[in-house]
Amino acid sequence: MATVPPVSPPSHRTRARGVPGPPFGWRPAGTGVTLSGMTIQVAKLSDPAVRAFVTAVNAHDREAFKAVLSPGATMSDDGSDRDLDDWTDREIFSTHGHMDVDNESDGGRALIARYSNDTWGEMKTKWRFTVDDGKISRFETGQA
Repeated sequence: MATVPPVSPPSHRTRARGVPGPPFGWRPAGTGVTLSGMTIQVAKLSDPAVRAFVTAVNAHDREAFKAVLSPGATMSDDGSDRDLDDWTDREIFSTHGHMDVDNESDGGRALIARYSNDTWGEMKTKWRFTVDDGKISRFETGQA
């Protein structure tokens, strides 16, 4: 009686010249849905002040960041008011903060974003902005 060699599942079969095939479920880059595919491009954010804020955060540009804030601007993190200069230095500029905006509402003055920095990694966050005369007078952020 002849022995039939076992048949490997498609994910384990080799291609020509003995090169193994990709693992089961694998897809080449650029196919399927990715989280980054859902991100709103910063240039497409509706509110000009909020757009400038996100641009400055992502570029780590302190001067541009300060320029978009009104004198005496305030902020809160997870419902607690914070010292703006201390918080932005600690959470944005010295830790390479970055925002990937997934959703905007309220005319572009409310965002849901994946925020990451060197201290906390990446987390889903909400941002709310008060804009007066084209400048941000207050922003509130926290985990979404």
